[in-house]
Amino acid sequence: MTHRFSGKLFAALCGAAASSLLFIGSANAALSEPGDVASNTAAAEQTEVSPELKAAFEDFRATKFEDAIAKLDKMRESDKDMAPAQLILATWLARIQPPQPQAVRQAIEVAVTKHGADPEAYVILAELNLQNSCVTEAEALFDKGAALNAQFTDSAKRKTEIQKRILIGQAQVQALRGKTDDAKKTLAAVIKADPKNIGALNLLGLICFNQDDYENAAAAYAKVREIQPTVLLPEARLAMMCQSKGTDESKKQAAAFMKDAIGKAPEDPQTRIVAAQWSLQIGRPSQAAAQADYAIKVLAGAKQAKPDDAFTNALYLEANQLRGVIALYEKKFDEAENFFNVILSESPSNFAATNNLALALCEQDEAKQKKAVEYAQVNIDRFQKQQPEVFSTAAWVMHKMGRYQECAQLIQRYLQLTNGNMSSDTAYYLAANLSKMADSIEDAEQKANAKKQALEIITKTLENTNPFVMRPEAEALKAELGK
Repeated sequence: MTHRFSGKLFAALCGAAASSLLFIGSANAALSEPGDVASNTAAAEQTEVSPELKAAFEDFRATKFEDAIAKLDKMRESDKDMAPAQLILATWLARIQPPQPQAVRQAIEVAVTKHGADPEAYVILAELNLQNSCVTEAEALFDKGAALNAQFTDSAKRKTEIQKRILIGQAQVQALRGKTDDAKKTLAAVIKADPKNIGALNLLGLICFNQDDYENAAAAYAKVREIQPTVLLPEARLAMMCQSKGTDESKKQAAAFMKDAIGKAPEDPQTRIVAAQWSLQIGRPSQAAAQADYAIKVLAGAKQAKPDDAFTNALYLEANQLRGVIALYEKKFDEAENFFNVILSESPSNFAATNNLALALCEQDEAKQKKAVEYAQVNIDRFQKQQPEVFSTAAWVMHKMGRYQECAQLIQRYLQLTNGNMSSDTAYYLAANLSKMADSIEDAEQKANAKKQALEIITKTLENTNPFVMRPEAEALKAELGK
């Protein structure tokens, strides 16, 4: 995508799905980025992370895996409730973006070699398979983990936590196979034993939601919020979930839920941010701007009161990111530039901000277009392995400067990295660039073929009814090419 605001934040504000959050013994929550929410009770209670564990995680982030393992092994000497180092490493690898499934499996292979009877290795693999919709494989791995856990004696604490994860995973398998009553019974057993288990409550809420049982879904999500007050109001959460269903009825329900959310917590910046996201999704950028502006105002005051509060600071950056994206939709590029610069003043290496800033700058005067080139190049240098869209953004910058051949080359690199998949905005960039390049073709037949190809691309793109930044330009291009 060419405009970014963090999907992680919405997931975090809701509490994350049980299958994607992995318990790592007494090292729980060690790898949480700002906004991440752990599914187990201890993490929900905000267990403090030790300096030693932080140091190991910093080694991991610097890809000093052997140093990280050495630190974790040393910690485990005095803490037998802690998972083996290789399993912690596998858990960390499972969470990074982009996903590193091969690296996760390698870490688990080492763990199985050293700790063959440890059930957590199989649970991690099962959870990964669920994330990849490999339900049969996940089911078999959960069964293997359950059999090993029944014989596991190394740590009573880990045994209990692993068993909860197995039950939650098995409930997810049951739900995916249409056995929702069985899934609810399985989750009820987990919640009875551990009323604060966020993973079980989240999955229960999702199952109820998928059955259109909004009352019980809201009840489950309300319990999550009681445990972790930083997550979204149930009404705001259900609004976004209903909107994503895409039916006329669910969209009406989304509007009702969003109205209830704002009425219930008008001063809650999280609710305002989600209201802004929802407003943008339904094609009301001015309404989205008002909601985001309100959130920024509230968060600016909160930052003054508690300048070191990590959650408030992360939310403030997210609100500015969203507000900048809204300005891109409104074609207010100088405003967008200002919002992205606010982020960079606090987080200079923020990819989404620099990426979007390049898009805002390239739509302005020549001096700012030159700055856009600089930002686009820096992002390619820094993020090309993790973020293919650096090439999409750079392509549009080149296009705006009339460098159409370079634009085409950059889009080709983007498509190579995404296996031919592209966002609606990038599809517009491609079609617009093809059309411009066709203008310089002298042969009439070749020119017509290039224009036809551009029209086919833009027509296909506009079949997607979801809003995107360049939709007005895409519609204008289609009209022009269709003459």
